Amino acid sequence: MLPEASSSHEATTVMPLVGPLNLRTKIAAELDQLRADMEELGVQLCLDEDVMLRCMSHLQRLDEMGQRSIWLAELVRADNPHEVIPEITLQSLANRLRS
Repeated sequence: MLPEASSSHEATTVMPLVGPLNLRTKIAAELDQLRADMEELGVQLCLDEDVMLRCMSHLQRLDEMGQRSIWLAELVRADNPHEVIPEITLQSLANRLRS
């Protein structure tokens, strides 16, 4: 769950999801690499038509996981993750983060 923003009338400050910027940048880079690895795995599996046809729902799930990784990396990079949530195009993830 994301940290709550301050409710005062002064400038709103949001605590980052993870501490120092350097650590957040490294975590986001790992999520980016995870997405790239999942995408490459999906491409390789799709090269075999039998595997692709037999495992289509699993391949689609792999694609969704990659999309989640993209948005999670963006959230970790953001100074204010709450500002990123409305931009999330993967509706299931956006809904979970809003609730």
